[in-house]
Amino acid sequence: MKKWISILAAAMLVSALSACGGNSGEKAASSPANGSGAANSPTSGSEGTQASGDPVEIVFQSWITPNLTAEYYDGLIARFETENPGIKVKRIQPPANEGSPDNYLKTLLASGDFPDVVTNATIQMFVDADALLEIPIDEEIQKINNYEAEMIDGKLYNLSAIRQPQSLVFYNKKLFEQAGITETPKTWAEMEAAAEKLAANGITPLLTAGDWTSGFTFSVLTSSEIYNHNRAWYADRYDEKVKFTDANWMEAAEYYANLVRKGYFNKGALSIDYTAVEQEFLKGNGAMYPMGSWFSAAEAGAEKDFEVGVFATPTKDGTQYLLGGENAGGYAVSKNSKHPNEALKFAKFMMLDPEAHKGYLQADALFSNLKEPLKWEMSPLQAEIYNLLLNNPPMVGHLNNKVGRVPVAGIQDQYNKVAQNILLGDSDLTQLMASLDDYWDKNKQ
Repeated sequence: MKKWISILAAAMLVSALSACGGNSGEKAASSPANGSGAANSPTSGSEGTQASGDPVEIVFQSWITPNLTAEYYDGLIARFETENPGIKVKRIQPPANEGSPDNYLKTLLASGDFPDVVTNATIQMFVDADALLEIPIDEEIQKINNYEAEMIDGKLYNLSAIRQPQSLVFYNKKLFEQAGITETPKTWAEMEAAAEKLAANGITPLLTAGDWTSGFTFSVLTSSEIYNHNRAWYADRYDEKVKFTDANWMEAAEYYANLVRKGYFNKGALSIDYTAVEQEFLKGNGAMYPMGSWFSAAEAGAEKDFEVGVFATPTKDGTQYLLGGENAGGYAVSKNSKHPNEALKFAKFMMLDPEAHKGYLQADALFSNLKEPLKWEMSPLQAEIYNLLLNNPPMVGHLNNKVGRVPVAGIQDQYNKVAQNILLGDSDLTQLMASLDDYWDKNKQ
């Protein structure tokens, strides 16, 4: 990690000395949107026009999903530009199948083309690279619940106001009935028993995929047991108090591997991606689908002949505990933007404008974390998720989200490798879990 930051710093210095800038992406840039040299800070004064009187242009890195489509972002951008005629927004996006925008943004940062506004990035990573602007704590920010928890060294870099439960298992009620399952599983033993009944009836018990979905599935099916008992686990891992090879993690990994060994996951899982596995579940080709709350948005609009239910991922003793994100996955502004005021204005619009905020919640099945939360019309499934959220203790993160502290950068990719190797039949769990410790130790700062 330190080596990567040094490389980035050198690249940014070269960019500054040569006074070159500009942004690249799927949509070609017509003019530079961020520059080089000294960092800018939002200040009071005129916004929205350059000295020439022409509108300023900012570059926005969007994050495209089946719910948050290009059309979704373009519609919001059009409204922002109409309301702010002195600002133009050029949207770019990472390549498909990335688990997060991080690798794409690292490349842009190294080349001097870092966007003015980014979303869904690992914030700590780009704070470490000195790439992000500190967001002033004003009256708008103070409308957000618990925004202080996202601060890094007392400074806010990420603008978000959402809650997103992730350790959920969606299930096909029709297939459960066919298999004679009358209650959703709460313990690991009950999960295995349900999977056994489903398989005995010729039904694929569990669905996953081979991209980032594999690591996500592994994490949500195991981490609730670990982090329920230690809600600062990542902080303790930095302090060498815990390891992935500890007995509790090894037991959780064994539980997951046993589901794989018994053939309870879909065949050929590694050959399909997130979009495809979502459709497999909606087509009725599997009984259980571990996924975050955003899936319920796709479910609400899908045509199918069965009802979908949801339950929290089981734990060893049946204690229900949700993992997820609070005020994560939001918007950040480049420290080197030529137009920091305009960039911050756009970021605030995307998250805090009442219409945009409500639309975002509904599009991706999220829950408002404003002190005066905005309500939206939930589907029956989304109402079930909301009740789970209300009836559980405050969530902590998992995978690449904060558990006491944010994990080392890139840990999500290592989770993916572990999960994919288990799906491929690798039985050496000690070595696989040790690879998470090795990655951590090599990349921690």
